[in-house]
Parts: sequence; C-alpha cells; structure tokens
Amino acid sequence: MPFLQPIGNMDLENVVSEIANAIVHVDKSRVPFRGFQPGVGPYGEPQLVKLISQYLNQLPRLSGTVRTKRTPDLLIKNEWAMEFKIVRPYGDNGQEAENWSVNLLHPYPGNVSTIADCWKLQSLECPERKAVVVVGYEHTPPKTDLT
Repeated sequence: MPFLQPIGNMDLENVVSEIANAIVHVDKSRVPFRGFQPGVGPYGEPQLVKLISQYLNQLPRLSGTVRTKRTPDLLIKNEWAMEFKIVRPYGDNGQEAENWSVNLLHPYPGNVSTIADCWKLQSLECPERKAVVVVGYEHTPPKTDLT
C-alpha cells in the first residue's frame, strides 16, 4: 500500500489548542456528568470526545468535518485521526484512584492503554495524520505530577 499523504494543514499545536478550548468550554458549562460534581472531570472518554467534537464542529474552519468513531476516537476529515485517553490520579471523591497509570502505560497488546492506542493508529490506513491526546487532570499545585 502506498504511503498516504495528509491533505490538511492544521498543525498539531493548533488542534491541541482547540481541544483544550473545548475542554475549558465543557468545564465552564458546569453541566454535571451523571451524579458527579459539575465540570469536565467526571466525564468518561466517549462522552468527553463527543462534546469536544460538537465544540470543534462549531468552529467555522472545521464546521461539519469532525466526527467521533470507534477507531479513531475523533476524526477531523483530511486533518487528524486521534485517539484519546483520560488520566485521573484522583476520583471525584478526592481519593487517589487505584491503577490510574495502567490506562497510560500498560505495554501489552489488547489492552486499552495509550501505548495500545498508538499501535491501533499505526495500523490505521487513512490520509489523516495521527495523534494520541492524553487529557490529564491534576490539582493546583499538583499532588501527582503528570509530566
């Protein structure tokens, strides 16, 4: 199969900035997810990616080009195929979450880690550039430094 060239021109810094704006927008809405506290923190990955997609589709430059899928999680047509991972060292109750780092670093095929998302994108044949976006939640100042 020939190498497929992306045809878009939205750089990674730009798209990540818009995703961050979308997350801030969701947080400021103060709409609670299920019975949790208001804000973006408790949303699950599929729910958050859907809200990010809705926000991005409201931008004139991206209007109608953003959709959610099973693989990739978010597709910006002719621009980006993106997988998302949420990292929460602490739960809604303020208690440390057990095994939170497994979703980030578990290096075995067939799991749901960020590394597995990289493998999934690597095998995806599409013209879009590929990226994994990790959404990390920390306290200010951080109790667990995610860098």
